[in-house]
Amino acid sequence: MNFKKTFVGLLLLGTIATVNAQIDSLKMDISLKTRAEGNNGYATLIPSGKNMDTKVLSRARLGLNYYYNRLEVRVAMQDAAVWGDRSSINKIGNIDFFEAWAKYQFSPAFYAKVGRQVLSYDNERLIGETDWAMQGRSFDALKLGYQFGNKAQLEVVATYNNDNKNIVDADGNTIYSIADGDERTKSVQLIHFQSPRDREFQYSAIAMNNLVQNLAGTTNAMTTLGLNLSQKFNDRFAVSAFGYYQLGHNTLDQQKNAYDVSLDFHYQLTTFWKATLGGELLSGTRYDEASNKNKSFSPLYGTNHKFNGYMDYFTFNGSGMNNFYLKNTFLLPKAGSIDFGIHYLEANQDFAANTDRYLGTELDLVYAYPISKSFVFNLGYSQLFASDQMKVLKNVPNARDNQSFMWIGLNFNPKFRLYSTHK
Repeated sequence: MNFKKTFVGLLLLGTIATVNAQIDSLKMDISLKTRAEGNNGYATLIPSGKNMDTKVLSRARLGLNYYYNRLEVRVAMQDAAVWGDRSSINKIGNIDFFEAWAKYQFSPAFYAKVGRQVLSYDNERLIGETDWAMQGRSFDALKLGYQFGNKAQLEVVATYNNDNKNIVDADGNTIYSIADGDERTKSVQLIHFQSPRDREFQYSAIAMNNLVQNLAGTTNAMTTLGLNLSQKFNDRFAVSAFGYYQLGHNTLDQQKNAYDVSLDFHYQLTTFWKATLGGELLSGTRYDEASNKNKSFSPLYGTNHKFNGYMDYFTFNGSGMNNFYLKNTFLLPKAGSIDFGIHYLEANQDFAANTDRYLGTELDLVYAYPISKSFVFNLGYSQLFASDQMKVLKNVPNARDNQSFMWIGLNFNPKFRLYSTHK
């Protein structure tokens, strides 16, 4: 893709619309994100004798929103890369469209949105943008939404996936070769209901059906049902909980019977200190379970970095995960904020014979400082005290004693209006 031609074309669109007085408004947002990482055990244990791995990641994203009466159109181009992964005279384009959708408001209550778009619901445990990853996550989808008079909202989403390989097996079935969220999903159908957000008690319900293709080319239905609850008792104390249940059959034709449940207690100890005490249980499959059974919960399209520690050891784990944690947020007057979390991690099910389930304890520390309205500086450090069982689980018998991860991030996110008319 020729980035310059595309950008000029989009600007010309805004200019032409302005000249003809047909545009309500044109807005632009820019995301420039850079993160330097030092990996001494991120995602898996680092073996003895291996030096720390260092790299710099970046993302450049340019978004434009065009409004005309009941129509809204958004395009967002991005380039996500690791510094140095292409030569300085690289001629191969790396720009793609992170978003490209059109939304039409048929009435004040009902709308339709079609194209490549972000799908983010609740706390993003099941489906979300995954913004920690530079490339993020978006879907080609059709979404229908309806807002009730009490501000409750209902959304229905459908996707359909194919690739260009058109591989046909002996039985005449076309094979879909792309695995996403640990499954080869041909189609997602999703329905989500959100209660009014201005109430002290809030709830939401979600049902997501994945039509997954097995190795023979036929499809299975794997369904996830979920409920999110939150209750604010006063200005200082609140409780939140969620639960998901998975059933059906996965890509490997295994029968799914899995769950994910969590309970959190939130307390504002002082004006600058907020603490959350809670836990999450993700079901797992025992090492000696029948091969046609799968009891491991699949987060599918969740923003996994938000859960189970920032070192991302458990984005999906066959033996499941029990995570008990204490998270703290400290607001520093005119000096940013500090997040500090402690995670006690253990397997939900036995992953080997005669093996304890305790896997380790992780400490996460993140400092954030808003230099300006659109410029934020972040600094993070995580330390994992891994048990011998973790070495068995990750199959790294000679792991180093010190497992850590450190990073520095710079985020620029300016937003501004290019033009607006009022009729």
